[in-house]
Amino acid sequence: MNGFLETAKREILRIKSSKFMLVMIFVLPIFFSFIIWWTFSAGTVKDLPIAVLDLDNSDVSRAITRAIGSTPSADIKYKVENYNQGYDLIKSGQAYAFIVFPQHFKKDLNRTNRPKIVFYYNNQTILIGGILSKDIQSAVITSMKAVDAQIRMKKGLPKDAVMQKINLIRVDERVKSNPYMNYAYFLAYAAISHIFQIFAVLFSVWTLGVEFKDGTTKEWLRTANESIFNAVFGKICVYLIIFSAQILLTYLCYIALYGAPFRGNIIFCIFSTMLFILAYQLVGMMFVAITSNLRLSMSCGAFYTAMGLTFAGMTFPAMSMPAIGRLYSVLLPIRPYVNLFVDQAMKGFPIQYDLIYVYWITATGLLGLSTIGLLKKHAYNEGLWYQI
Repeated sequence: MNGFLETAKREILRIKSSKFMLVMIFVLPIFFSFIIWWTFSAGTVKDLPIAVLDLDNSDVSRAITRAIGSTPSADIKYKVENYNQGYDLIKSGQAYAFIVFPQHFKKDLNRTNRPKIVFYYNNQTILIGGILSKDIQSAVITSMKAVDAQIRMKKGLPKDAVMQKINLIRVDERVKSNPYMNYAYFLAYAAISHIFQIFAVLFSVWTLGVEFKDGTTKEWLRTANESIFNAVFGKICVYLIIFSAQILLTYLCYIALYGAPFRGNIIFCIFSTMLFILAYQLVGMMFVAITSNLRLSMSCGAFYTAMGLTFAGMTFPAMSMPAIGRLYSVLLPIRPYVNLFVDQAMKGFPIQYDLIYVYWITATGLLGLSTIGLLKKHAYNEGLWYQI
């Protein structure tokens, strides 16, 4: 235990003696978390510019256009005169969608010929495309029900019979993945976790790899009474406490100040968060154990974490990824951790349903820990010192 504490004291002194380390540890994680808050402050996307080509210019087409413009996500910013103008706006990114009302739209409606409203949108931005598609289709369907009702009543059908005809089916929509329909709640937790996974891995790599770079591995082990476990955990526990406290404080401020929901078990979330940070630290240790080189280890850590948010399965389902993508996502603790935290914060799941995620994170950490013997072997090899 003395070796563990002495190693931890040695690491704290190293941090205090470096302004660079102090800024990197205490300023940047909070700064980037603030950027996340600001980015998602609107909650959902609003007033996305879209273009409309109305070749009919009837009262019906104008009413549907107004209904589309009244949706939260759409703003009728461009009324174009031909197809080419609409296409150019989509291609240039000035408009996210392009809607076309064909000629004789109202006339065909009155004849019950089922005319088509053509809707173009850029689905490269999957999230935005999905939101616009849903809102615009909802506005069109609602408007068409009113038009259909008017047409039927003009043909002599009683109002009650008409209302029953156009409301045959009711949809009871129950959203599971994002029940609050607020993308700030849904994605901010994942984005903040992504920030801290990067810091956890890279600082683990730095604090262990710098011993090889400076040729101080033997001194480091002597401080830890020649115990590699004391040496490793004495170092990384300092960052484990700091980063765990920061990410939990970030979540607390986000919940208290922004009004984000939290319905789960707080003790379970604290434990899971510390396990999440520790798992990434042990993966960082694995990179150092294998390469014994600070530069190569930092490159491995950067590659490992850079696309963590992409492969976490929050914006694109992991089950739909190619095999190599699914394998990569399985090796990332951020995937089970974010699922666990969303389950707890937004859905209030009982703990037993999220234990599988705890086991998953633990397995990833144990994979990194399995190389601790190799790290000790390399630490005594002076030929691996001072490598650039």
